Amino acid sequence: MTTPREEMKDIVKAQMEENKVHQEYDKQNALGSYTPQGDSTKETPKDLKVKADPPGVSNEDRKRNVKKLAGAISHSLRATAEINVRAFGPACIGKAAKALAIARRYISTTNLKLDCSPAFITMKAGENDLTGICFCTFASEKNPDDKSCDRDFEDVKITLMVKGDPDNVTPDERKKRVKKLAGAITHALEEEHEVVVRCFGSATISKASKAIAIARGYTATRGPDLYGWPDFITANINGNDRTGIAFYCYTNEL
Repeated sequence: MTTPREEMKDIVKAQMEENKVHQEYDKQNALGSYTPQGDSTKETPKDLKVKADPPGVSNEDRKRNVKKLAGAISHSLRATAEINVRAFGPACIGKAAKALAIARRYISTTNLKLDCSPAFITMKAGENDLTGICFCTFASEKNPDDKSCDRDFEDVKITLMVKGDPDNVTPDERKKRVKKLAGAITHALEEEHEVVVRCFGSATISKASKAIAIARGYTATRGPDLYGWPDFITANINGNDRTGIAFYCYTNEL
């Protein structure tokens, strides 16, 4: 009998294989008519690995680091129209999502749209294999007829709120919860071709990113591909105003 751990390994392996196909498809279909404006003589990185902030970093420095990453992402998108943002661990995945939300606003001033699709990646750390998320990100010119561009979340019929896992949850149970969320995202995309996934805190942003990566594989089995972009949201939770991230996910059926 296959264990949940083995099932997740199989999913990661399948996603790694599919990612190569998806990236080429994205290049041909998501870029639209946009011509990169970068200097062809100057090399622009196509991969950015998100670095963790040092312990004890101040909130101001943490925000500054996110904006710095957002600047690097937007520069690459303007120059080459694509960038892979690689992150390992909830803190780095959360940092990447926030930076992508800011970068989306940066490039919108030049009439560009940001889309991304999360996919699983692995990395060797000593004798251990670490699993992370790569946000495969693309820029394209805004199209007035594109319903997914600058979508008002209030107009999206289905919204999913990601719940944090209890502190004592086992690794296998955590993976089951990610797959359950992936199933809910897939079902929403089948019904409405779009869904908003709301997160508060790095742990839930990481959980959502992994679930979207799995949902992309589920969705691809019936033909469509999954795209999306993150944006900031606010909510009053237990009397306190909190800022979170919402992933707007849609298929090319929209």
